[in-house]
Amino acid sequence: MANQQPAGGGTGVERQLDQLVERLSIQEQSPATRALLIEARRLRSMIANWRSVPPTAQARDEMVARVLHISAAAGDSLPQSRRPNTGPHRQTTGNFGPTNTTGLNFDQIAAMNQQNGGGGPPSVGGGGFSSEETVITDGLANLPTTPLDVHQVKLASEISGHLVMLTDPTGQRADAYRALRHRLTHSGDPRVIGVTSAGRKEGKSTAAINLAASLREGARGRVLLVEANTRAPSIAGMLGFTPPVCFAEQLTRHRTQPLEPWVAAEPLAPLHVMAVDPTAKHSPLIDPIAFSIAIDRLRLAGYDYIVVDTSPVLESADVNLIADSMDGILMTVLAKKSDSKSLRRAMNQLGSMTFIGTIFLE
Repeated sequence: MANQQPAGGGTGVERQLDQLVERLSIQEQSPATRALLIEARRLRSMIANWRSVPPTAQARDEMVARVLHISAAAGDSLPQSRRPNTGPHRQTTGNFGPTNTTGLNFDQIAAMNQQNGGGGPPSVGGGGFSSEETVITDGLANLPTTPLDVHQVKLASEISGHLVMLTDPTGQRADAYRALRHRLTHSGDPRVIGVTSAGRKEGKSTAAINLAASLREGARGRVLLVEANTRAPSIAGMLGFTPPVCFAEQLTRHRTQPLEPWVAAEPLAPLHVMAVDPTAKHSPLIDPIAFSIAIDRLRLAGYDYIVVDTSPVLESADVNLIADSMDGILMTVLAKKSDSKSLRRAMNQLGSMTFIGTIFLE
C-alpha cells in the first residue's frame, strides 16, 4: 500500500507543484503571493499523502481543479515584468513554463476554457473557479473591526431531538456538551474549532450545533457557527430557517471585498449562524483562500468562539485545505455507524494538523 500510486499520475502533479512552490518562493513576497504559496504547499502535502491513502476519482479530479485555480491565480499575482509572453492565454495558464500542473499545454487549456465559456480555469469534477482578482488581507493587527449585518430569525417549531442544547437543555446529553466546553477551555481554549467526521451521516453537524450552543452559554461575547460543508449543507434545514445570505455567496463576494460587512442570522442571542443556502446556486468546491480570508476577518468581528461545520474527511480534500484557518479539529464517532478502518484512514488524511479529540455520539 505504501508504494501504491493513484491513477492519474500523482507523482507528476506533485513534481509540478514542487516547481510551482519554488517559483512562488523566489518572487516578491506580496500578501497575495504568500497566500498562494501556502495553498500550493497544502496541495503538495495532500498529494504526498496519496502514497499511503489513495484518493477517490472525485478527490483526484478536484485536486486537478484546485491546482489549475492556483496556477491561474499565481499568474495574476506576479509582477507584470516577470510574466512570460504567452499571448491571450496568459491569465489562464500562469507563468509556469510550457506545461501546467496537469500536463496540459497552453493550447489545450485554452480549448478547455472555450468549452467552459472562457475567462477562467476549466471546471473539473463538478465545480470550478473564476480567475478574478483576489484581495489578500495582510496583518490582522492592522485591520479594522469586521462589520456585521445581523438578522434575527426564528427556529423551527419542531427540530430534531438530537439538538439537545435546544430541545433538552437540562438533560444529561446537554450536560455532556457543557463538559466538552469545559475541557476545551482548559485545553488551550481554541477559538476557531472545526467539527468533522470520517464519513457522511456520522453526526458532525449535530455536534457542531450543540457545541456552538453550549459555548454560547459560557461566552462573554458572541459565538458564531459557520457552515463550510458546501457539498451537502444541512444547518439551515436542521434549524429551520433560510439564511439571509448564503455563506458560499459571501465567500465569493468577500474574496474581492474583504472589508465589506458579513451577514449573519441570529436564532438565539448571542449565537450567530452563517449557513449555506441549499437552494442557492454555488460551487460544491470550497475556495480555501477565500475561506482563509473569511476566518481572518471573522476573528475580528468580536466573536469569542467560531465553530466550523466541515465536510467529512474521506469525502474530499476540503478539511485538509481549510484546516490551517482553524485552531483545532474535533471528529465525531457515531455508535454502530463509524468503523475503525475509516477512522484510521481519516486520521491519516488529516496528518499533522491540530487534532483536539473525538466526540462519541449515540
